[in-house]
Amino acid sequence: MQVQRLENRLCGEFLGIDESIRFVGILCKCGRLKAYDRKKGITPQLTVPETKLVHREALLKAKMNKVFDGKLGKTNWSVESRGSVKWITVYHGKDLVLLSAEISSNHDSIVQKILSILKI
Repeated sequence: MQVQRLENRLCGEFLGIDESIRFVGILCKCGRLKAYDRKKGITPQLTVPETKLVHREALLKAKMNKVFDGKLGKTNWSVESRGSVKWITVYHGKDLVLLSAEISSNHDSIVQKILSILKI
């Protein structure tokens, strides 16, 4: 019997939170994707190089947000709404939980469920 890593289990659990979630990934502070899961039957909207670029962008935004931590407090999560998808980022220790969801998704509900699972 193979033991599943915690990150893989979390990705699967996060994906099951809401039908609107398309992709879940856990990104480490160095920019490496530690684990991910994708909704079955969907076609990714981005190529592999574009996906890596989006991950780098999320990491850069997280690092830039730290500049304001002293005055505004730490960033807990963020949402970016685009024309056809929402990008949700949840900060968890040194890692980032990245999700893409349908534009019609209830991102606040999704974030609250993730925070509950992570016990933040």
